[in-house]
Amino acid sequence: MPATPASNAELRAACIRVLSLHRPLGPRAWFERLAASPYAALGIDQYGQGEAVQLLEQRIASLLGKPAAVFVPKGTVAQMAALRVHTDRRLTRTVALHPLSHIDLDEDGAAERLHHLTLLRVGSPTGPFTRADLEAIHERLGALVIELPLRRAGFQLPEWTELVGLHAWAAERGVPVHLDGARLWSSAPGYGRDLAEIAALGDSVYVSLYKDVGGLGGCVLAGEEAFINEVRPWLARHGSLLYRSFPQVVSGLDGLDRHLPRVASYVSRARSLAARLAEVDGLRIRPGVPHTSGFQVLLDGDPERLWDAARALAADQGVWLVNDVRATAVPGVSMVEVQMGDAAEDFTDEEVAGLFAALLRQGGSGPVGAGNQR
Repeated sequence: MPATPASNAELRAACIRVLSLHRPLGPRAWFERLAASPYAALGIDQYGQGEAVQLLEQRIASLLGKPAAVFVPKGTVAQMAALRVHTDRRLTRTVALHPLSHIDLDEDGAAERLHHLTLLRVGSPTGPFTRADLEAIHERLGALVIELPLRRAGFQLPEWTELVGLHAWAAERGVPVHLDGARLWSSAPGYGRDLAEIAALGDSVYVSLYKDVGGLGGCVLAGEEAFINEVRPWLARHGSLLYRSFPQVVSGLDGLDRHLPRVASYVSRARSLAARLAEVDGLRIRPGVPHTSGFQVLLDGDPERLWDAARALAADQGVWLVNDVRATAVPGVSMVEVQMGDAAEDFTDEEVAGLFAALLRQGGSGPVGAGNQR
C-alpha cells in the first residue's frame, strides 16, 4: 500500500528551514528555554496573580504609556472584554470596525454571539479606513476598532496623519478607540515612532505575546486603571483566569528581551526581501513597500496547484516557504503571506527569490504581470 501523505504539520516539523516568523522550537527546546530564563526564578502565579505576571503587565504598560495592563491567555477574550466594557459605558452596543477586521473574520462571531454587539463595517477591502469613511457614520457608537496593521489587507497601516485624524474624529464624539495591536510591535518601526506615541491614540490597546515577539501565546490588554479593573470580571466570565499561566508569561518576557530590540530589523528585512521578490516574473508585492514585518505575495496560478508545489518543495528540500496558499477575488491569482522574524536569517533574499521562482515553475501558470500594488 502507498504511504499515507504527511500532514502539513508533519511536513513543516521535518523541514530544516522555515521562511516566516521565528525559528520553530519543539516541546523539549521550549522547556529548556523556559528553564534557562531568569524569569523562571520568579514566584509561580495563581489565577492571574504572581511576580512574573505583574512584571509582564508593568513592563508592557510602561512600553505603551498606559497606567495599567492585564495579562490574558487568549486575544479573543481580551478584545471581547475590552469592547464589552467600552460599549457598556457608552450604553450602546454598536462597534465600528473594518470589514477585514480580525475581530470580525477570525473569532467565530464572538462579538455578536457572546456580547450581542452590532458590528458596523466601515471602509473598503483594499486598505485601512479613513476619516472620510467615518464621516459617513450617522449613529451612536460604543467603540471604534482600529487594527494596526490591517493583516488581511497586506499588513497595511493607515498613514500617520490619517491615524491621528481617526483618533480626533472619535474624540470629538466621545467614542472610545480600541487598538487591535496584535502586531503593534512592528507597527512602531513602520511608522518610525515609539510604541507609546502610537498607543496614545487608543483608549485601550491589545498586544500579542507571540506575534513578532515569539512567545508561546497569550496577550496583554492595556488602558486606564479603572478600565482594566472593569475588564477583569469579564476575563473570569470567559474562563480566562487560568490556575497557572507561567509558561506563557515567562516566554512572553523572554520574547520581549529576545525579539523586541530586533523588530525594526525584521521590518527592514521585509522591505529588502519584498523589493527582490518584485523583480521575479509572476510575482507582485502588496503593499509595494511593506509597512511592517509582513506583506502579501500575489502569484499567478491555482492555489491548490501552488500549495502542492510548496509541499513538494518542503518534502524535497526541507524548506517551508509558505504557510498556505489562498485564492483571491481575481480568478487565477493566488496569495501567500510572508512575515519576517529570525527564521528568515537562514535565507538570503536571492535564495528566497529563487525558491519563489521555482514554486511558480512547478505550480503556477505564467506571470501575473509587471509592477507592484500599493
